[in-house]
Amino acid sequence: MPSSKPTVKITGRMLAVSFDADSDRLTVCQFGALPERRLPECRLRISEHLRFFMRRSGGTVIGFEVRGLHLVDVDADVPSLWSGPRFRVPPTGLMSASVAEIVLRARVVLARRSTPDVLALQRANGLWAAGDLAGAEAALREALAAGSLQAHLTLASCMAADGMYRDAYDHARAFTELAPRDSRGWACLGQICVELGDSDEATAALRRAVGLERKGSYETFAARMLASLKSGSDEIPF
Repeated sequence: MPSSKPTVKITGRMLAVSFDADSDRLTVCQFGALPERRLPECRLRISEHLRFFMRRSGGTVIGFEVRGLHLVDVDADVPSLWSGPRFRVPPTGLMSASVAEIVLRARVVLARRSTPDVLALQRANGLWAAGDLAGAEAALREALAAGSLQAHLTLASCMAADGMYRDAYDHARAFTELAPRDSRGWACLGQICVELGDSDEATAALRRAVGLERKGSYETFAARMLASLKSGSDEIPF
């Protein structure tokens, strides 16, 4: 049975809240940590409904995710959600609370409504799918303003698709600084650098992406793009 008390340090920093009403998923994590980009070894499964996010494998717990915010029984879930570590979560008005306390408060505070970051990302995805890149860009900027740092990567891809490579570069670069172990950020940066004609930085970024893939990060097009650069081919696989 998984333990409710991991042998790692719990962050004392204040945590941000994100809620997706469609999937009933609550994410509570240290701002800037990009919980959705944690590698497998940085996620600690506690129960069917709960998992912790760690800064690095075996390191500090920087937040948690509750899947089924309105389904989990805080009194019956095993291990107990009341006796685990305590977190500081200002958006819920709780500065030293167990997961159970945060779940109960979040149900009231959020009222089954997605938080602004999630709504903006959903709107951006819809606009992009409809071919409205300008609208998608505006929605992604709203997502950034609402605290979704993941939006940096999507915004970089959106701008690149619209031919705005220099602006896309800044967002891709920002994302690699926020999530340096995410291969997709480096692959995106490499693609943009190819378009900007900077083969040296493109090669460095793509090699970084390939190296991270080998360590367990996400599969990307980086290896194929590197091969194309080496061969001098004009056909760059995106």
